[in-house]
Amino acid sequence: RPMSTARILTILLVLTAILANIEQIPFAYWGLVLVVLGLVAGAMSEDAGQVTQRMVIYLVAIALPTIAGSLNEIPMIGHWVNHVLGDLATGIQGMAVAIFMVALWGRIMPPARPY
Repeated sequence: RPMSTARILTILLVLTAILANIEQIPFAYWGLVLVVLGLVAGAMSEDAGQVTQRMVIYLVAIALPTIAGSLNEIPMIGHWVNHVLGDLATGIQGMAVAIFMVALWGRIMPPARPY
């Protein structure tokens, strides 16, 4: 079964969040890459029309950085996991912005009428 675009973008988002926290990979624009991936994933999301799915994305975008911060208390790996989830939250916040903008656009523009 072929993978959907949304699934591929989500996998790329997670991999980018992990790669951004590997010190041996010097790259100054991880944040930009995460936001752009999130914006594209949000704009292309098939689930963006579902209110429940939008609310979940909005809540995760808000809550994940706070929840991830508590993981610092885990010895040895907590700091790293906190940063990975924080970077993932950056991408999810991009998704939230794109989903909001698509929903707003849908409310502004009248539906297309068939000819």
